[in-house]
Formats: sequence, structure tokens, C-alpha cells
Amino acid sequence: MLSTVITKREQFHSNIIGQWVTVGRPEVHDRLDALTRYFMAHGVTDPVVAARKAAIAIGTVVKREALLMAFSDTFAVVEFALVVVAIAILLTRKVANVAGVAAH
Repeated sequence: MLSTVITKREQFHSNIIGQWVTVGRPEVHDRLDALTRYFMAHGVTDPVVAARKAAIAIGTVVKREALLMAFSDTFAVVEFALVVVAIAILLTRKVANVAGVAAH
């Protein structure tokens, strides 16, 4: 169940973050340029390959951040379940043992 929550929440967060990470945004464009220059300075000679690696690097960061948010959401679900169980335990009453009836 928790695996499903993580997967669904990671997809959700990836979609939300992905809406903001577009080439039309100056910050993203600047980051793509910086990463392209980085890859070219570190052995990639073709600018097209360097730009592709830069886009993949940004995609990896988006996925990593979305996964981190998904784990946070999953911990919140577990926390909520534990609180509900703790409240249920506190609200239960101890049943008195009726004489003559053996407890199992």
C-alpha cells in the first residue's frame, strides 16, 4: 500500500514541478545553459549532446525532488494512521472478566 502511495504521489509532484520547469522560464533556460557549458567543459564536445545531457540532468533533479516530496507525503499518511490507532486504543475500555468464564 505504501509503495502505491509513494508512486502516485511522486507522479503527482513530478507533474506539478514539471509545470514550472519549462524552457520558457528564464531560470530554467539559464540553468540549461550553465549545465550545457559544464558538460562541454568536462569532455562532451558536441553541443547538442551536451544540451541533451543538461536536459536529462534537470529531469533527474525534478524526479528526485518529487520522490522526496512523495516520501514526505507517505510519512504523513503513516503518521495519520498511527494517530488514529492510538486514539482507538485510548478509547477502548477494559472488559471485566465475568466469573466462571475462562479468558482466552
